[in-house]
Amino acid sequence: MVEPEEESQTQAIPPKSKNIVDDREAALMEFDLDLDAFSDRPQFSSCIPDLEREIPRENEDKRMLTSPSLGLEPVEYPDAYCLIKEKITQALRHLKELTDQHVLAQFWAPVKSGGRYVLTTSGQPFGLDPHANGLHQYRMVSLMYMFSVDGESDGMLGLPGRVFQQKLPEWTPNVQYYSIKEYPRLGHAQHYNVQGTLALPVFEPSGRTCVGVLELIMTSPKISYASEVYKVCKALEAVSLKSSEILDHTSMQIQICNEGRQTALTEILEILTVVCETHKLPLAQTWVPCMHRNVLAYGGGLKKSCTSLDGSCMEQVCISTTDAAFYIVDAPMWHFREACVEHHLQKGQGVAGRAFLSRNACFCGDITQFCKTDYPLVHYARMFKLTSCFAICLQSTRTGNDDYILEFFLPPSITDSYEQQTLLGSLLAIIKNHFQSLKVASGIILEEEGLVEMVQASTNKGLDSRLECIRIPR
Repeated sequence: MVEPEEESQTQAIPPKSKNIVDDREAALMEFDLDLDAFSDRPQFSSCIPDLEREIPRENEDKRMLTSPSLGLEPVEYPDAYCLIKEKITQALRHLKELTDQHVLAQFWAPVKSGGRYVLTTSGQPFGLDPHANGLHQYRMVSLMYMFSVDGESDGMLGLPGRVFQQKLPEWTPNVQYYSIKEYPRLGHAQHYNVQGTLALPVFEPSGRTCVGVLELIMTSPKISYASEVYKVCKALEAVSLKSSEILDHTSMQIQICNEGRQTALTEILEILTVVCETHKLPLAQTWVPCMHRNVLAYGGGLKKSCTSLDGSCMEQVCISTTDAAFYIVDAPMWHFREACVEHHLQKGQGVAGRAFLSRNACFCGDITQFCKTDYPLVHYARMFKLTSCFAICLQSTRTGNDDYILEFFLPPSITDSYEQQTLLGSLLAIIKNHFQSLKVASGIILEEEGLVEMVQASTNKGLDSRLECIRIPR
């Protein structure tokens, strides 16, 4: 990345809107871009934050920018506003020293525009690789966008808006897997070959107030973001800012704490192995309830972090994969498995999350139709062409109420519903025949038939589901 953009000392007081226009024009000239390319975009100038209009007039007490609907603490203006910009600029310098990757890093900050609170990257610090022309162009495109975050608009949040509102990180191996509603810049991303992207919420030191979103953009696919998240967090810590608190990646292994759990996982691994080898399934893995949970601190932010990088378990019981029981047949699935390790699923998310919610069995014929909210790993499923998925929630008599969710990905070549149901029956038969200490968590007994929740993405929003009896062959 190049040296992050920084405002000069003469701009300690936020500039008027005219100065912002001048700054942007200077930036365009610096990157040798053709201004005529944007001449047919009248919204380009309208998206420049009008700080003169946005800044509340100074009253007898103090000047501040507040947003009660977001739960934000008042941020004094202009000193605090400028201080955040200075800190982000310094953090980008630290990030530049920590990585040699070709990325565009840009900061999105909340401002008030026409009585609404929006996120904008206009006039905010950024850094980018001077040799990646597509990233230069995409930076200019991003300046045209503002995302409403006040909860009072039907407008699209976009990636920065979701991260800011939820105060949770979000990333994807390729933004081109998003829908236009999930990622309004999709057309521009396709044009400039933008792919891997990571967005992290940025908190002030106490963790109570989210002051913005730091977005890292790449022109190549990216599967694992553990290293990038760690580096960004270190860069923010160096300037007394923070992002979602994350435990070390090595602590994400689910520990085998007793002999009973070890026995149960050994029994599960045998089932996964037999199923995958018999039916040539590309991947099977086990999810278990997380050993850590997020707790909301007063006023927002994370007080204690889950072991997942995305912090998705806030106030929720979630599940994570265990390295003690999984089986891979196809070599490319190692990369998908790596992505699964970095994500946790809440109850109801994905097929495994649905099985955990019902404490029974669940099947989906095409998981690639899920939206990212319903299945955080959907982009990876699309990348690795995984479609059909079956999961079942089990318990062991050796470990009491401990839940184990076994997840099986069917061969992508099996698309016929009759073939899928026949295969499900065979899977249930193998699971049943290998039961020793294991049983279905809901208490349902597998005999001649198994009760399975069949889910699919709804044409409107969310998921449609129905219960179906699957015949189990002898």
